[in-house]
Order: sequence, then structure tokens, then C-alpha cells
Amino acid sequence: MRGPRLAPDEGVLPALRLVLGGTQVAVALHGLAIVLGVGAGALLAVRRAREPAVVAVAAAAVAAASLVGGHALFALVHGGGAGGLASTGGIAAGLGAAVVVAWVTDRPAGELLDAIVPAGLLALAIGRVGCFLAGCCHGRPTTLPWGVVFPGLGPPARHPLQLYSAVGDLLLCLLLPRRARVPGAVARRGCIGFGCLRAALETLRDPATTDLIPGGWLTLPQAAALLLALAAVSLRPREPSIMPPDRRSLAHGR
Repeated sequence: MRGPRLAPDEGVLPALRLVLGGTQVAVALHGLAIVLGVGAGALLAVRRAREPAVVAVAAAAVAAASLVGGHALFALVHGGGAGGLASTGGIAAGLGAAVVVAWVTDRPAGELLDAIVPAGLLALAIGRVGCFLAGCCHGRPTTLPWGVVFPGLGPPARHPLQLYSAVGDLLLCLLLPRRARVPGAVARRGCIGFGCLRAALETLRDPATTDLIPGGWLTLPQAAALLLALAAVSLRPREPSIMPPDRRSLAHGR
């Protein structure tokens, strides 16, 4: 079954063309979605924060690191002159930046990540809509009624995998609690959920739009997602002590 042909360009709607004062301006909607995602994620992080000023700094550092890490991994895999973003590199760099900010500011990393991880999920969800409009990261051919014929590819219809990811990331973000009794528990749940979701959705991805690891039975994003989920499972946050500070000192012989 053929899906709807949505636009006569390379992507579904890769650019928005505006006329300002007689000058035509083209705005890449993929790039615009990334900017909106970063902005929305930063606002959500600050709203979830116990210390908004520290989290605002962390959000800026995470956004910058994610863009650099995403570009760096894409160039490493596809060649130094290649332009693009690899979300795997961006996620790794962003998490690393959050931990560094926590160390520099002498704040608990778990509390900081509890604000940053849901924000990252929201940013990814918005960014995936941009991927759909650009026609990249599409899925395998499908006969399902919601399959989409991407103009740059033509028939057959394919899974709109970008929208699956967007909806899944948004649902994960909405399902995460605002606070948890144990610092780091929110981030842990978010990383486990995202890792499992991404690994599962990669099975629907067109092999031409991803990178296989040696052996060919896992893709690079799939392997990275599984590693993220396993790492989050193994790093169980410490339960807060209910003993007063003086009794804790006695219990440890100090």
C-alpha cells in the first residue's frame, strides 16, 4: 500500500521559505526543530530544578556538548568532511557535560541529572519531528496505513520512524516523576526507558540510514542504547540515610 505523497521536495517539508522585504529567506526546519528542542528542554530543566541557576548553566553546557559530540561522532563514522548529527554522540557528550558541571559546582550529580534527563527527552522528541520533515532517519518499507512515501525516496511507503521516536520520547518525559525520594532515580528511569525504546525502534530503521557495528547484528545506535540502559540499571542510586548526622558518625566509628 502506498502512503501519502506529502511534498515535491527532498524531505517532507525540509525548509520554510519566507519573503521579507523582497528577499526570500529559507529556514531549515530540521535546524529550527533542534533550536526549539534545546530551548524547550532548557526551560523544562529549570522548572524541575531544586537550584535553577546551577541547572541553567548545566543545560547550556549540555546543549553545547551535545551538538559538538553529535557532529564529532558523525564526522568520525562518515569522514571528516561529513556534515550531520549522530544522536548517540550527542547523548554521551551531554551526560558527560552534566556530570562535569555537577563536579565543578560541587552539587550532587543525581539531582542535576534528574532535571537534565527529562529535558533531554523533550529536546529529542522535538528534534525528531525535524528529522521527519527533513526525510532523514526513516524506517523500513511497510504496508501499514500510516506508512509515508518520502518525496526524496519515492515508493514504497515507509515507517515514519522519526515520529515513533518523537512520541515515545515525549511519553517517557511525561511519565517521569517530578521528584524522587532518591536523587538520581528519575534520571535512571529515563535512561533505562530511553535505552530500551531506542533499541527496539532501531529494528524498524532502514539499514541505509544507520551504521552497523562489526558483525552486522546490531546498529551503532542500538548498541549504544543498550549500553545506556544497562549502565543505568547497574548504577542504583544510594538510599538517603534516615539517621541523624551525629549518629551516622558514630555508626562509622568517627
